[in-house]
Amino acid sequence: MRYDIFSKSNCPLLNISSIGYAADPSVTRFGPGVRNLYIIHYVISGKGQFNGNTVLAGQGFLITPAMQECYFPDTEDPWEFLWIISEDQEMEKIFTLLNGDKQTNIFSYDYVYGIREAAAFLMANKRSLFDGFEMLEIFLKIFKYRQKGGLSHEVKTNAQVYMDAAVNYIHSNIHRPIKVSDLTEFLGISQPYLFKIFQDKYSKSPKQYIMEEKLERGKALLKETDLSVSFIANSVGFQDVLAFSKYFRLKSGQSPLNFRKNNSL
Repeated sequence: MRYDIFSKSNCPLLNISSIGYAADPSVTRFGPGVRNLYIIHYVISGKGQFNGNTVLAGQGFLITPAMQECYFPDTEDPWEFLWIISEDQEMEKIFTLLNGDKQTNIFSYDYVYGIREAAAFLMANKRSLFDGFEMLEIFLKIFKYRQKGGLSHEVKTNAQVYMDAAVNYIHSNIHRPIKVSDLTEFLGISQPYLFKIFQDKYSKSPKQYIMEEKLERGKALLKETDLSVSFIANSVGFQDVLAFSKYFRLKSGQSPLNFRKNNSL
């Protein structure tokens, strides 16, 4: 028995064609052959062979378009697995995040409980049709377990987590007049601690980092567009174009217009 759900419409963000689960040895095999698909397989239990390599529970294997593939379950301990199928080239980015071995296309994961939960959903909704955005939501619910389960070999400290969140906040709000107090309120940490982690990482204060990011964004807009200086100033969070021009000259040694003249693409 196999349990599949299918997409009834395309999703422009990432198109997932189908998601399935099976433990039946007659289903969990393919090849030798070639398909024009991206497929993620998560082995939940048992074991099998994929292109001559043993794949165990807590591992998975990735298939790319035009790959020669052959996989089958072990006769004594057949595997059960869940799969995700897509024809979307954006899946290559997802494959990269799974950190598969470049030679075997096998990856490891430690969130079997999450995959089992997804399998239960598939069994309860077999042969159902979902629209493209719903299919993406179901896939992302499966994929998010990699963060909870700790698939990544990188273990982040609290300081790294706060730093990543702070930098993302700054980049997402570069068009606003960001204050250091905005960051501390957003992160829920003290200003001295925020200052410390920025000094440790960038050897500069949070305010210096914010202003330099605004300056670099302003430079990019001056070089790559013909937008007015006033428009660019507003785009990087300066409500006063004169204040922007003064800061720009102080840091770059020239006015915004001279910078554009000397650096136009």
